[in-house]
Amino acid sequence: MTLHPPHIPRWFLLGTALITGAVVMALEILGSRLLAPVFGSSLFVWGALIGVILAAMSSGYAFGGWVSDRYTSGRVLAALLLFSGGWTFLVAWTNQPMLFEIEKLVQDPRWGPCLAASVLLAPPAFGLSGVLPAMLRLAVADMNHLGRQTGRMIALSTVGSLAGTWGTAFFLLSWLGSQSLLAWLGGIQVGLGVLWLMKGTPTRPLAPLIAIGCIALLGMLALHPIQRLRAPIHQEESPYQQVRIREDALFRYLVLDRTFHATMWKVEPVSLFLPYSQMMVASLALVSEPKRGLIIGHGGGSIAKWLAQRWPALELDIVEFDPVVVRMAEQYFEYHPPANHHVVVKDGRAFLNATDQTYDLMWIDAFARDMIPFHLTTAEFYALVRAHLNPDGIVAVNLASSGKEGDLARASAVVQTMKQAFPALESFAVEGPWKTGMSPAKNLVFFGGRFIEQASADQTLSKITEAAMKQQLPMETIALLNTRRTDPWPQGVVLSDDFAPYDLLLGRERSQLVE
Repeated sequence: MTLHPPHIPRWFLLGTALITGAVVMALEILGSRLLAPVFGSSLFVWGALIGVILAAMSSGYAFGGWVSDRYTSGRVLAALLLFSGGWTFLVAWTNQPMLFEIEKLVQDPRWGPCLAASVLLAPPAFGLSGVLPAMLRLAVADMNHLGRQTGRMIALSTVGSLAGTWGTAFFLLSWLGSQSLLAWLGGIQVGLGVLWLMKGTPTRPLAPLIAIGCIALLGMLALHPIQRLRAPIHQEESPYQQVRIREDALFRYLVLDRTFHATMWKVEPVSLFLPYSQMMVASLALVSEPKRGLIIGHGGGSIAKWLAQRWPALELDIVEFDPVVVRMAEQYFEYHPPANHHVVVKDGRAFLNATDQTYDLMWIDAFARDMIPFHLTTAEFYALVRAHLNPDGIVAVNLASSGKEGDLARASAVVQTMKQAFPALESFAVEGPWKTGMSPAKNLVFFGGRFIEQASADQTLSKITEAAMKQQLPMETIALLNTRRTDPWPQGVVLSDDFAPYDLLLGRERSQLVE
């Protein structure tokens, strides 16, 4: 019983299985980069991506099997590939304005990413998945070898999926960037679809020519995507996030995905321009003769750069998990580490687990609104921080918040969790130069340590004021002391490595994107 035309080589069928398996997984990995600048990279985003892709693939398998039994399979394959490739071109061309509109339409942190993934990625995943049953229909020439042929085809598709996953995550995103890679993936699908038109279908020439012409137009448009944001002076895809450098007449900015992470005043690059960073370094006043400090979360190197100038004797370890961010700090933000500054590319918690070093001061600044690594918010993490803090040491923690009810819930959770290791905390709500949809954003800065536990609030404020008057701290710090929170924090859930529902504590208000 022969089920495939003899003019279609077996290697062509197997190659198609390999390529389509690679492309569908490449699109899933790429989807995280497309959604991150708008929706962040939370658990909700990854859950939305995986769920939507799986749903699209399952329906694609069913549709491909059904339609290949009713029509010539070569024609089905060509149509599915041209459809998925054309949609990928469309996404490459218009993804940014589409994501903006979806974010405005659905502000829920769970369903917004689901809708975005459904619009952008479900159609190509559906089309590519439909290819496999159509190819199986062509590949099985002998029913006595059905198992062998089916196993071979599925195995090659899975190998392609592995190659697409690892190749995209480890190499292609860093080499090409998300927009170029998206256009390339569309081109691969369209090219494969055209080959199937030529090899597998005796169709009239006019219809495929019109289809190919339309898709070619989309392909050209995909190379010039519609941009809602002004072009940065530098943009790069790191292994972890999209890194952009923006500037205006006065300032230069580091933007990671959707969030500002550093601002440099070009007239005076060493100055601490952001109020929260001015408040963070105020912790220096609470330690007598600090000798060694640790920064977790380097960003543009603002604090490290200021410490190098104002506190040159302070030995400093700086931990940043993204090597591209480290390079941006040196290339664009004029941070040139002196000999006593040690920059380590590593996850902050992994660094603490691996070192026996203790510190007089620790600055933890790995927070960016809802894009917070949960393992840096748990009771186990803060116990580790306390263990690496000298007896008279101070820890300063930055937590971005809008002050709305949802943000208050997560801030309360972080406070209650920190109190497991630091029973007494001083907190300051420092307004930032950005805003959310309805209210000014704030950076919540927390101080913890023995001095905070033993001294009164007046003594803390007096120490900081005295250091600022001696020009050991930015003078703006004195005014920022008025942001100290005097009301008790409401009870919040204690986060642990086992139970950390951090994403569920997010409010519905989404921050406006960087314009």
